[in-house]
Amino acid sequence: MIPEIEANLRRSVNFPSPPGVATHIIELAQDPDIEMGKVAKALSMDSALSTKILRIANSPLYAQRRKSDNLRQALVVLGLNATLTLALSFSLVKCLRGGKSNGLSYGLYWRRALLAATAARALGDAMHQTLAEEIFLAALLQDVGMLALDKAVPDLYSEGESLQRNHGALAEHEKKRLQVDHAHIGGWLMEGWNLPERLHRAISRSHQLDLSFSAEPAQVFDRCVALSGPVADLFLLDPEQRQFAETALCAERSLGLDKMAFGQVLGTIGAMIPETEAIFETDLLAKQHPDLILEHAREVLMLRSLHALREINTLRVAAEDSSSRTLELEEETRRDSLTGVYNRAYLDQFLGREFDNSTRHKWPLSVAFADLDNFKNINDSFGHQAGDRILQATARILRGNTRETDLIARYGGEEFVVVLPATDAETARSICERIVLAFRNTGHVIGSDQANVTISIGYATHGADTRFDNVADFVKAADQALYTAKMRGRNRSVPFDRQLSGALTRMG
Repeated sequence: MIPEIEANLRRSVNFPSPPGVATHIIELAQDPDIEMGKVAKALSMDSALSTKILRIANSPLYAQRRKSDNLRQALVVLGLNATLTLALSFSLVKCLRGGKSNGLSYGLYWRRALLAATAARALGDAMHQTLAEEIFLAALLQDVGMLALDKAVPDLYSEGESLQRNHGALAEHEKKRLQVDHAHIGGWLMEGWNLPERLHRAISRSHQLDLSFSAEPAQVFDRCVALSGPVADLFLLDPEQRQFAETALCAERSLGLDKMAFGQVLGTIGAMIPETEAIFETDLLAKQHPDLILEHAREVLMLRSLHALREINTLRVAAEDSSSRTLELEEETRRDSLTGVYNRAYLDQFLGREFDNSTRHKWPLSVAFADLDNFKNINDSFGHQAGDRILQATARILRGNTRETDLIARYGGEEFVVVLPATDAETARSICERIVLAFRNTGHVIGSDQANVTISIGYATHGADTRFDNVADFVKAADQALYTAKMRGRNRSVPFDRQLSGALTRMG
């Protein structure tokens, strides 16, 4: 660190030291023989703090445990170490939020800090870390050096939010000016505040994400903190700035979390956001609902696999090379020659793999069976060439109303299947209704005649509400739902319903 910067930091009286209650909590945490009564007494001195501790003990994060009616019960639920760590988090946030900015956007800073802390907690849980609350605190404070530098070097962040939204560029800007970045400054400050060594170590290393897997607990702790910032940006930044695939690849390399597990982590974060907002009295997401962000994540992460992303890029590059013909031939064997969508053989292979992944990782999976209504009449009236054109148009409509992550296949004859990875029943309903509406609004002209083409769709979801023992039962459920749609008058989409499907089958 440049000596004058350190001197400015030391002289920066406006940058707060820990408040009295936080200092007391730090002292209590360093006492190996601390008693619950002393902790309860220290927390009760701050009514707002004790209320937050009680609330978090009763929050969904600890919902599997019994309800706490008072502070002592909350201490039992959370445990002494977790209670002290959370209390310190609340106290330091309250302390550090004060003051006047010289260029830093405090609103953006705190949204990222709290999202990163929430992300680190979810990553820690996924990695079965026993120090989840300490990971939360380290991630919460990982950028605290920015607050200090904003006081000590008033023009450092004069470029405003545009620089602040690009964390990597911001750190490089700091190094260019100061020879160090805010992670180094943050670790130095936290060491001066006598926080535990693992906290200021993780903060000082928060920009150093090791991409070689290690299961060693201390390294997992540091990596959860280092990854939490990029994960927070997935929720914080505008859609075109989000790097889902790249961040998922980092999670896979550094923590061993495959894309399914990483997707589950994102879902956990989304579920935790409302509670974090309530406890810290802050709106974390300025523009989008977490469900929309998670849907964007699914569309990126469920493109077969992260390896498929690389394979597609390889195919594009190889298309310019004479050796690409082998790859193209392999892809051709997967396609239906008439419609260009995938064929039945590849569908069976793909659906089996996705069903296994869904079952293993408890990620939802939907499948839809789509059948053209009265297709035989079209063939009889206009001939097989007209029928072929209708099938080709059907494939185009299906491609135009599904997502890049979905797989479309011709099942046989006039029947198609759409596989919807990482898709719950409500999202599947929306997609299927969109397809039906597109068919209603599409005119099929054959010669001088108008062919009345409609589509019936049945879909099933392998998820939290309905589970299937095997892929054959899953496929059969979607087919039964299609039968239900036909029985109800066609030209509609219908979800699988065990009781209703059974009754209609008996009637048929």
